[in-house]
Amino acid sequence: MEKEILHFANIVTNLQSFVIISHNKPDGDTLGANLALSKALIKMGKTVCSACADLPPKSAKFLYNSQEIKSEFLLEDYDCVIVVDTGAKHLVRFFEMYPELNRTRKPIICIDHHFSSSPFGTLNIIDPDETSTTTLLYKIFTMLNWNIDKDIATALLNGLYTDTGSFKHANTKRENFQIAKNLLKKGANLKAIIKNNFQSQPSNKLKLLGEALNNLSINDENVATIGVPKSLLEKFNAEIDDLSGLSDLIAGIKEANYSCLLTEDNGKIKASLRTNKNINVAEIAEKHGGGGHIKAAGYKIPGKLQKNITWQVI
Repeated sequence: MEKEILHFANIVTNLQSFVIISHNKPDGDTLGANLALSKALIKMGKTVCSACADLPPKSAKFLYNSQEIKSEFLLEDYDCVIVVDTGAKHLVRFFEMYPELNRTRKPIICIDHHFSSSPFGTLNIIDPDETSTTTLLYKIFTMLNWNIDKDIATALLNGLYTDTGSFKHANTKRENFQIAKNLLKKGANLKAIIKNNFQSQPSNKLKLLGEALNNLSINDENVATIGVPKSLLEKFNAEIDDLSGLSDLIAGIKEANYSCLLTEDNGKIKASLRTNKNINVAEIAEKHGGGGHIKAAGYKIPGKLQKNITWQVI
């Protein structure tokens, strides 16, 4: 992608103001990518707005400038739009909130590691072989000789560390450890990343996970499934984001071919698929209009959850 990266560098050189957009319900990778790129552009003297339709979780407060992420912006104030960590418009609510985004002649740059059958950027820097968008950004920064200070290093490592589940997920690659090593040398704060992402769990989240695990079932095809209705989230005053990591946890069940976490979200069912086996869950997700990676994918369909209990006399 050298040609695309050089094109990106040329745009950055010739334009002054940028709005960087993360996907809805931001995770550690999209936030890390957004804030790392934002800091890099600010250091170049650019005007930058970091934006997300949903504000970051409290666990992201330690990231530099995370408190400056806006939930709204004026497109007319910026020369260029950069969307990080998403290859589908429906994952970015701003495209619904601001119809002008769909018809603007301003460049829209998409930087992502998810496969997309219909990239929407005027410039797309997409590599599905990358572990995270932050590892892709690290390589872009390195190729362009952009300075990586401790704040940028922490943001990039935050994306890498969370998207690999602290290097436990099947998407972890050997080169990820070298990238992490290089970022630590540049001052990345690993202790803050671990504490805020994995050692600051509220009690209501743990109670939610406990009850959700009681709903675990494994069918004849060895699919480990958990359904979490909206009522269960309300019972523990929790959000869907509080279930983060659950689909990966049940994918680790010895007899499970893959896991399927079902949650209710505004009249739709969100399915998160994960596997540690030689199964392409992206193909399963695509059959329902979704997509993702070979080992991690998802989709949404209209409906609601209902638990069926069957008794059998033997």
